[in-house]
Amino acid sequence: MAASRDVHVALNRTNEDASKNEDVHRAADRLEEARAIHKKYPLIDGHNDLPWALHEGFDHQLGLVDLSQNLSGKKFEKIRHQCLHTDIPRCREGGLGGQFWSVYVPYSCQGGDAVQKTLEQIDVVHRMCEKYPETFEFAPSAAAARRIFGEGKIACLMGAEGGHQINNSLAVLRMYHRLGVRYLTLTHNGGPVWADPALEADGTWLVEPKVGGLSPFGLEVVNEMNRLGMVVDISHVHEATMNAVLDCTKAPVMFSHSSSKALCAHPRDVPDSVVRRTQANGGVVMINFCAKFVAGPFWVSGGRVGASLIEVADHVDHLRGVCGGQVDHIGLGADYDGIVDTSRGLEDVSLVPYLTAELLARGYTEEECGKILGLNVLRVLARCEEVAEELQAQGALASDAKLEDLEPKHKKPKK
Repeated sequence: MAASRDVHVALNRTNEDASKNEDVHRAADRLEEARAIHKKYPLIDGHNDLPWALHEGFDHQLGLVDLSQNLSGKKFEKIRHQCLHTDIPRCREGGLGGQFWSVYVPYSCQGGDAVQKTLEQIDVVHRMCEKYPETFEFAPSAAAARRIFGEGKIACLMGAEGGHQINNSLAVLRMYHRLGVRYLTLTHNGGPVWADPALEADGTWLVEPKVGGLSPFGLEVVNEMNRLGMVVDISHVHEATMNAVLDCTKAPVMFSHSSSKALCAHPRDVPDSVVRRTQANGGVVMINFCAKFVAGPFWVSGGRVGASLIEVADHVDHLRGVCGGQVDHIGLGADYDGIVDTSRGLEDVSLVPYLTAELLARGYTEEECGKILGLNVLRVLARCEEVAEELQAQGALASDAKLEDLEPKHKKPKK
């Protein structure tokens, strides 16, 4: 895809300078160097909604779409964004080494229906690996992801995007883990009764937390995730929930697809105070490429979304500054195939090396780029696996806690 030549408005630039033309792929002369880094270090993206796009567009029937073909420019009317950001040729062009596929189910789907839909989402990821074995291999661990990348294939991991998907059942949570789900986002837009989201189901901002971040059952969910080795993902959650998790977790956390709130005042993004706590926790903030989480209500001439690759790199810069010059707690979680408005210059999975080139032009070293691309999130996953081994060696057994026992107000009346 050709580099954009649209008018670019920098995030922190004054209005007097707002019409300056700037190429969002201005560091293209570093692209060959960037591609070499992608071959050496795995790009492990934290969040891609291709499974739900396959549900929307094709009812999970993989025979109706050929992911081995470059589908750029093709229109799929049933998919919310009416296209696909992801296919195998573009994954290869983008230097993708591993992907956390989101096994998302919308908050409108509740109870047993949410569990069934989640299982169908998990199933389609496994079937993708079976259909394209020369490209995809399922990765149950950080070590497996490293091995698969070393063999020239794309490691497939999974994350569930909303606590409502476990239907208030720790048994369901455990079964998801057995099936290969390696993180759970505690809320989506609209949360379960045990965790506060950043946004309500209708998209309005939740100003005051309803349960103080985590309820007693929410604390039990985090404890069980620590015991399992499942990463606690606190994208989408209220700031009170972020802090409640960081207060109680025994393992590193992740923000699978969030950006800096200091640069974009959206409740989905991460305040600097929480970034610092995430650094102390050993976790990772994985920057989202969705325009409204990068630059908010920010537009340029012609009605195009104003956020671009340049601002995404600005978020990397800011997080590095908050972390005292360290890059060990930064990652990338693009949110491809789950968003309508991508940042310009990062319209699909093939273009990520241009971001790496921009970081090189800003003075980031090869090793720093490698950490941001994927080594940091693999470290987090590996440490969560170690914590689980330690807890189980100490005798920690599966929790048999029930929501209604810990929080009697949710007890269902007997029939």
